[in-house]
Amino acid sequence: MINSEIEIKAYIKDFESVLNFLKNNAKFKKKYFKKDIYYAKEKSIKEGNIKTSSCIRLRIENGGYTFCTKERTLIDGAEVNEEIEIKVSKKKSRFIVDFLSKLQKYKEYVRKEKKGYAFIYKNALIEISKIKNLGDFIEIEFLNSDKPVENQVCKLKSILKEIGIDENSIETKPYIELLVK
Repeated sequence: MINSEIEIKAYIKDFESVLNFLKNNAKFKKKYFKKDIYYAKEKSIKEGNIKTSSCIRLRIENGGYTFCTKERTLIDGAEVNEEIEIKVSKKKSRFIVDFLSKLQKYKEYVRKEKKGYAFIYKNALIEISKIKNLGDFIEIEFLNSDKPVENQVCKLKSILKEIGIDENSIETKPYIELLVK
């Protein structure tokens, strides 16, 4: 499946305050635990030359296995991503990991674990997460929208402000870069 998403992520100083705002004003979607394993070319890891577009992510969530790769562009602090995702069984995920490592020379690069809550607010998906070794984050995104990117970025920033988070808290680096440091 191919998705187009526009997303802002930001640090959260007061997780409980943000959670309470969302509980009172947004539609609760789910509680989650996501484990992501990022794979990169062995040569790129050795050279320290990792491009997120050449990484492959395996997400394990609720017993499901999803592989994803994305092309990432930054526009005014927001990520504009074209993602390709494929959901597979546990058995097929092992086969794909073996294929990537043996034939394509990929190896595990970094892991990310995040747990949190998902809400819908003003047609945006909002996730607030506690990310192991990184801290608390909010992600606000629109999926497959036909509105101009600039309008969506303004709307995302407006929602961020309504929730009480300053634009200075926006993080533009990918999580994998933050985790490697």
